[in-house]
Amino acid sequence: MFTPRPVLIAAVLSFASVSGISAHAESTARTYFNPQVHGKPVALCMSDRASCGKPTADAWCRDNGFAEALVFERLRTVDKSQVFRQIKCVTREQAVAATPDASNRATP
Repeated sequence: MFTPRPVLIAAVLSFASVSGISAHAESTARTYFNPQVHGKPVALCMSDRASCGKPTADAWCRDNGFAEALVFERLRTVDKSQVFRQIKCVTREQAVAATPDASNRATP
């Protein structure tokens, strides 16, 4: 009747999940090379075919915990479809810092 074992397992699991969240939250930018969803490359256009490029990259970044895509690179596959070769995602703070006129928009 040794019961601390389940408590110890729960403590380890909760620490692992908290440390994983804080590590991701501290990251301000990340570049995803050959991003995939369910094992398939991320298509350049969304299913509506009207949103291509930046809107699709932004959606990818938001789904992965970032604010938006700072840069992205396209790749044409053998079957002539277009997918992302890379997407660099940034947090909101990093996106504001990367904006050329960010100093003009700051309030005193």
